[in-house]
Amino acid sequence: MSDTIRRPDTDGPTAPVVDLDKERAVRLAPLPDLPADPAGELPLVPDWTRTAGGRTAARRRAARRAKRAGRRWISRQRTDRGHAAQIGRGMRRTHEWVVGFHGVHVQAAAHQAHTATQDARAAARRARYTFMPGQREKARQAADLAQTQAMAAVQAHEQARKKVRRGRIGRGAVAYGTPLLVDTVALVEFGGVGLAGGVFATLSVAAWIGRKPLTAETWDPERRSLGDGDRLDEPMLNRAFLDAKILTQGQELTLRSPVAMDGTDAYVARIQLPGAVTVDKVRAREVELAAALGIDRAQLDLRQAGGEGDLILWASMRDPFARTVRSPLLDRREPLNTWRDGIPLAFDKRGQIVTVTISDYSLLFGGATRSGKGMGVANVLAGALLDPRVNVRLFDGKGTGEYVPYAPVLATFVRRNPARLRDFLRVMVGEMNRRTEILVELGLSKLSEDLIDKVGGIELVVVDELATYTAPEGPSKEYAEEIVEYLAQLAAVGAAVGIVLVLATQYPEVAIVPSRLRGNCSGRMAMRTENADASNTILGKGMAGNGFDSSKIANSKGTRGRGWLTTPDTGMIAARSLFIDESSGENRTVIAIGTELRRAAGTLPGHGTDPVEDALLRYTGASSVAGGRNGNGGIVRGTVLDHLVTAAGNRGSLTSSEAFTVLARVSPDRYARTEGESDAAWASRAGKALKAQLAALGVDLDTSKVTGPDGGRANGYTLAALQQAAEDARNARV
Repeated sequence: MSDTIRRPDTDGPTAPVVDLDKERAVRLAPLPDLPADPAGELPLVPDWTRTAGGRTAARRRAARRAKRAGRRWISRQRTDRGHAAQIGRGMRRTHEWVVGFHGVHVQAAAHQAHTATQDARAAARRARYTFMPGQREKARQAADLAQTQAMAAVQAHEQARKKVRRGRIGRGAVAYGTPLLVDTVALVEFGGVGLAGGVFATLSVAAWIGRKPLTAETWDPERRSLGDGDRLDEPMLNRAFLDAKILTQGQELTLRSPVAMDGTDAYVARIQLPGAVTVDKVRAREVELAAALGIDRAQLDLRQAGGEGDLILWASMRDPFARTVRSPLLDRREPLNTWRDGIPLAFDKRGQIVTVTISDYSLLFGGATRSGKGMGVANVLAGALLDPRVNVRLFDGKGTGEYVPYAPVLATFVRRNPARLRDFLRVMVGEMNRRTEILVELGLSKLSEDLIDKVGGIELVVVDELATYTAPEGPSKEYAEEIVEYLAQLAAVGAAVGIVLVLATQYPEVAIVPSRLRGNCSGRMAMRTENADASNTILGKGMAGNGFDSSKIANSKGTRGRGWLTTPDTGMIAARSLFIDESSGENRTVIAIGTELRRAAGTLPGHGTDPVEDALLRYTGASSVAGGRNGNGGIVRGTVLDHLVTAAGNRGSLTSSEAFTVLARVSPDRYARTEGESDAAWASRAGKALKAQLAALGVDLDTSKVTGPDGGRANGYTLAALQQAAEDARNARV
């Protein structure tokens, strides 16, 4: 049969034809897909039902709630809300109902009867002793009336007593007879088990009757708290926002999706705030909101999802920073792109890894001793070592052996040497200017990734314990001002040309970290500090007053690495450093991998040209590549003799003219030939300058006839004489 319906032929015009197949095709055209529900398929098919782990977590949550409910029940029994107290109140109220308030009528009738009886007796006595003929009859009539009234009052009292007695008997039969009858029947029919059931039912009724206290109270048995393990729901949210004074009476939250589980111990809800309430207002009351939910501030995370009133609330039932998270770099074997992908540094409240890029801002770590700032620096080092394009230059102000294992992969490594840091920073400022000129020629204001190799790689300058070098009244005070100035210049401009600073200090004071230096470090992390002023020194003025106060972090091993982190990528967030276990050698694993990656890329320190260290060698006569000669960062500034020893190494000797030429490159102010100066005058002046320097070093340098580059003989110095004088100079300084 066809699905085409035709009207029967008529004499009129041809009837229209309707094709049902075409109509059905039109009707069944596919509809556009709906946007994804932010809550998934909740509440019909919760996500936790789809995996064994989710179901196991749900069972654990149910067991935990049951255990907490049991503890609350036991604690409740010791109060006037306990079932024993409720049963006592129920029995008291039942007895008061049985007795009733009608006894007052009996008392009133008894009082009236007693009064009337006394009046009747007094009237009868007067009538008996009245002898006047006219008064006697009147007294007798008054006595009869008083007697009648007394009898009526006594009868009314008896009737009132009977009525109250009947009411009490009836109410007592209901209140006491019913449970007695039920218990008796249960005992007869079911024995002891039945009696126990009957008694339980009786006590349950008594507890229900006494469920309310005898006096008014403010305790709410229906109050729920996330801190007690109760499930987060809309009523709890509305009450918490109201208690935190974010909402006013009459305002309510609107959930844009159901409250959903995030993991096993946290909830997430997307909320539309009412009226003119904004996300910023909620954040300003974060501490109060956390208290209203019964949790700590660290367990609450507030983020803006879209508009000013669109809030995503995340709340955890446990402290998210009570655990440690291992750095993902420990399992990495391939190079890391620190410019584009960043370095894993910490984790936030939700357990998400926070990365910092070393492409456009410097970093500042601050905190008290044993607060975990060293772990923050260790994470930055681990990431930098896995990027062969990064030249890591580390100045250890503490002078311990903490960074000695890193020496083979450090382009520069120096321990507790403020003069060396001053010289290095002077060279690095020159390097910054060189890179700036390259960008100027290209018409650029900022380095891009494709130009990293052209400028010579990324320079990462780490200064751990800034106070060693910048304290104005410390042991390095003669260098402090110059060091701070160079650091401020590099922090202000260096990041734009690929020179990034990583500074750390356990003395976060304005004198140690001047504002012009801190202000140019856009990435800052404040671990536990001694006071709010120290916290503000790291995070910025007034941040402690805004609720970002690292001095409130508890002083315990479990809080090491916790702090407030702010970067251009994250804003101000609470975070904890990722964990690298140095005691088990995890840092050495990263060092070994970094060494191989750099060897393969040809950037391992000492295996290629390094303009920064080359300039330092020319300027100071000593190299700090990979920690210097001994690899431990103990760099001693070279003397004029070290430069001459290096120059004489090829031929085994050096003429006086060659020596003066070498020294003119090292110290042009002292040895360079002036305009119009003759050879003889220059040689005389340079010879006197060298003699004065040698005298200051406390050594003698004998001259002798040596072979010059042209084969002729001239006055000069043998390599052996130069080496002996250099050794004598080092011994004299020691």
